[in-house]
Amino acid sequence: MKALIILILILSLNNSCGNTKTAGKQETVQNQSPSSVVSKKNDTDKKINESGQNIKKYGFQFNIPKNWQAQVTDFKSTDLQGQIKTIETDYTDKENQSRIKLVYHPDKAGMTLYNYYNENKSIKSKHFNIAGQPAIMTDEQLTRDGKGHILPKPFIRHKIYILSPNHEGLLEIVYDLPKNNIQAKEVFDYFIQKIQPVK
Repeated sequence: MKALIILILILSLNNSCGNTKTAGKQETVQNQSPSSVVSKKNDTDKKINESGQNIKKYGFQFNIPKNWQAQVTDFKSTDLQGQIKTIETDYTDKENQSRIKLVYHPDKAGMTLYNYYNENKSIKSKHFNIAGQPAIMTDEQLTRDGKGHILPKPFIRHKIYILSPNHEGLLEIVYDLPKNNIQAKEVFDYFIQKIQPVK
C-alpha cells in the first residue's frame, strides 16, 4: 500500500514539472513575437530612409529617397505673356513602379487652385497639415494611361495641395503607384512625413 502511494506521488511530481516547462516555453515564444515585428518594421524604415538627397524648394525641404530618379528638373511652363504658370520636377521609382511630380503654382494661380479644392464640396478630399501648412488630398483610380490605353493593372493617384509658407503659391504633389502596392505607399507616406518648412 505504501509503495502504491509513493508511486502516485512520484507520477504527480513528474507531471507538474512537465507542465511548468511547457508553460515556460510558450511564454518565451510569446515574448519573442513583438520584438520580431519591431525588427521587421525597423528594416522597412531603414530601407525607406536611405535617401540620396535633401532639396529645398518653394519654402519646403524634401528628403528624396535614394531610388527616386529625376526625369524632369524645374521645367517651367509659361502663358502667352511669358509669365510662369508652373514649375515641375518629376521622379520615377522603378523598384516600386511609381512616379511622383512636384508641381509649383506661383502667386495667385496657386491660391485659386487651392480655393477650388477647398470650397468644392462635390470633390471627396481630406484636409490636414503638412510642415505646419494647410493641405488637401484627393485620390482617384486610374485604369487608362495618358493616351487612353487600358493599363495592365490599375494605379492609384494621390494628389496633395499644400500652401507655401509665405502663401505666395501652391505646391501640388502628384503620386501614381500600383494599386495595393504596400511598399510604394509606405515610401510615399514617409516622404510626406519628412517634408519640413525652410527656416
